[in-house]
Amino acid sequence: MKVKAYKIPDTSPSFLATAIESWFRSEGFEAQSFAGPEGTYVIQGRKDNFLRFIVGLSAALTVTVGTQPDGALTVAIGAGSWVDKFLAGFAGVFLFAPLAFTAAYGVWKQDNLEDKLWEYIAGRLPAAVEVPVQIPAPQFHPVKLTPS
Repeated sequence: MKVKAYKIPDTSPSFLATAIESWFRSEGFEAQSFAGPEGTYVIQGRKDNFLRFIVGLSAALTVTVGTQPDGALTVAIGAGSWVDKFLAGFAGVFLFAPLAFTAAYGVWKQDNLEDKLWEYIAGRLPAAVEVPVQIPAPQFHPVKLTPS
């Protein structure tokens, strides 16, 4: 999963989430989105059918858009079926060589799709400046243990 943060005035996570969902649809993906906690949005896009699965092109991406404590817009993109492709490729090497090729091609194509989406996001945020991603500190609550 790749995460980037952008400092940009007057841009809300919902604006970018709507734009990403539209991009998925324009690229021929099934798309859905929903609002999560604290103004976070999750957008999912997938192209899936039996033929695409067989040739290793079953693509699924999940995008999360939110804000950091400093107000920067955060975007995280994760691929949905790389594990499937890796396992098909691994099995293909030992069982059926063409599966290895289709799995490798599917991984390359999906990685290419992720790069294309990052380019689209950069185009939708032309005045944005990429800033470091802030990882929130985990909430630690000590627990008092009593002997039993």
